[in-house]
Amino acid sequence: MQNILVPVDFSETSYRAALYALKLAEQMHAQKVILYHAYQAPLTVDSPVAAVQLFDEVQLKKDSTAALLRFREKLEGACSSGCFLETYNEYSLLINGVDEVCQLTNCKMVVMGITGGGALSEKLIGSNTVSVARHSTVPVIIVPTGVTCKLPQKIVLLTDYAHTDENVPINNIHWFLDQTHAELMVLHIEKDASIKKELQEIVLLKDHKPTYHVVHHTSFTEGVNDFIKKHEADMVVILPKNHGFFTSLFTTSHTTRLVFHSSIPVLAIHE
Repeated sequence: MQNILVPVDFSETSYRAALYALKLAEQMHAQKVILYHAYQAPLTVDSPVAAVQLFDEVQLKKDSTAALLRFREKLEGACSSGCFLETYNEYSLLINGVDEVCQLTNCKMVVMGITGGGALSEKLIGSNTVSVARHSTVPVIIVPTGVTCKLPQKIVLLTDYAHTDENVPINNIHWFLDQTHAELMVLHIEKDASIKKELQEIVLLKDHKPTYHVVHHTSFTEGVNDFIKKHEADMVVILPKNHGFFTSLFTTSHTTRLVFHSSIPVLAIHE
């Protein structure tokens, strides 16, 4: 099992995400959890035009390193005996650095936190986490605020009627199910109650014996959360780079609302 990367900004949200990653590492027998901080030059906003302040990059590196060490110390008590906590920091934009750092540190999964809020804050705060989930080639788990460290035993894969074995990332889903030994449920939310169809079977997942479900609900997010509660699911899987259905979700507010208002972690898996 490769390592798990946890981007941190030293907030309570990223601390809770790191705790979740440590629990997941124990379940999946990961060797390392790597705390990653991408730092940048501060912006000054007290003038009509925001500008980058003059800065000492060496000092920024020192400050970032010191903060990461303090952050790691807070987490060491939650680290299992078979897993090691390491740190990595660099001067970079988060969205640009994640994939490169995953390659350098042999990380096969990213775990990030996200804080819920109103419509405005979701547009602003959600940009980093949602962008990483959308663009990263590595599976990304988004941990909402307030989620307890309950490991995935029941997983919901969101899909549409048009899915095929060719556009579902079978290998990554197989890998995650093999690591967690979780039960798989395939779910489609249909707004039109008059549509009565059965979901097409994902043949290449048949070894995991998934069950297939169609829920009629006028709200995508509420429909997903109602299903989660009813079936006591522990994680939702979305396919952000899939053609059609989820591509349109990421260009609208549907997935952002789901990520912010999900009651359980959301796993974004790519082709």
